[in-house]
This record gives sequence, C-alpha cells and structure tokens, in this order.
Amino acid sequence: MKILALSDRVDPRIYSSFCKERFGDVDCIISCGDLPEYYLDFVVSTLNVPLFFVHGNHDAPREQESLAGGTNLDERVICYRNVLIAGLEGCYWYNGNPHQYTEREMYWKYLRLLPRLLFARLKHGRYLDILVTHAPPKGVHEGQDPPHRGFATFTHILKKYRPRYHLHGHVHLYGSAQDVATQFLDTLVVNCYGYQVIEIVPEKG
Repeated sequence: MKILALSDRVDPRIYSSFCKERFGDVDCIISCGDLPEYYLDFVVSTLNVPLFFVHGNHDAPREQESLAGGTNLDERVICYRNVLIAGLEGCYWYNGNPHQYTEREMYWKYLRLLPRLLFARLKHGRYLDILVTHAPPKGVHEGQDPPHRGFATFTHILKKYRPRYHLHGHVHLYGSAQDVATQFLDTLVVNCYGYQVIEIVPEKG
C-alpha cells in the first residue's frame, strides 16, 4: 500500500496540475496536521482516495469529522486495506491554544486509545502498523524549544507496541542536515514535513 503523507507546508509539487501525474498511484492520504483545508480538499479531490488525519497546533477548533471529508484518527484505530493506523493529535502545551497538551494530558489520551489497541490485537493479531501524530516522540526528531518537544507518551507507545512506522510533522525541515527518517527499535520514525511517500506491505490477518 502506498501512502502520501503530508504535514505543515503547502508543497507546490502537490498543489499543482501535475498532482495526479505524480501521485496518482497512492492508496490513501495521511495528514499529520497544520495544513489548510483548501489544500487537503484539492489533494483528496484530485487523487480520489481516502484522507486520514490528526490535527496540529495551528489547526482551528473544528468538528471531529469535518476536515476535507476525511477521518479523524485522534484516539482511534482504523483498519484500511489491512493496515492498522492509530492517531494522537496536537503538540506540547506552550500557550494554551487548541490541540496543545501537557505530557499528563497526552498520557490520558493514550489511555483512551488503549482499549482500541487491545481490540485490534484481538481481532488482527497485532496492535497497530502505523502511528500518526503531529508532534514527534521524545528523543527522536524533537526540537530544542518548548513547543517542539517530543512526547514521552509516544516513545512509550513505540517501545510497547512496536508499530512499523511513526509518521509525524511539526518539526520543520530547513536543510539536508536534519533527519527525515530514523529507525527507533522496530519503528521507522518519519518526519512528514512537506510530504513523504510511504510504502507498506499489509500484514496477513
């Protein structure tokens, strides 16, 4: 399965008349947050595939299912083409705007996600294949300033449930010196700032 993962930046290679030509073979779109709805509408309508998303800290408050007709992954596990995808929105708290959380608040969000992870394990034999968040995990790709800290809760999820991918945004990339993809235990952590194309072979069962 091929995924077009987006975050934080309207990319002219996607927002163009060549979008279908370049990305017409993707099976779904995953937004890691902080993207305008007009942009996601354009990509979804051009490629005609499902959108799964989490909100970033610059996204306005909105109804849970109202973003470009997509599916909000926050505190949910969905199965798409036998790939299990779970999500947690937002970034580290820094000024009280929407979609910002303390570490304790994010841990409670994880606890609300936990029953869905356990149900996935019972039904599919594994907890999840892809974790989608806006912020990075603590210790991988995180920034030096408080708003761009990574969550220890995400690192815990990677250690305990070993997804194949962790897709995030939030940390802007300005040069080749910054890591885009980092292996952490069994998980490839990918910064999807701008866009990344991810290919994953669905598990059996």
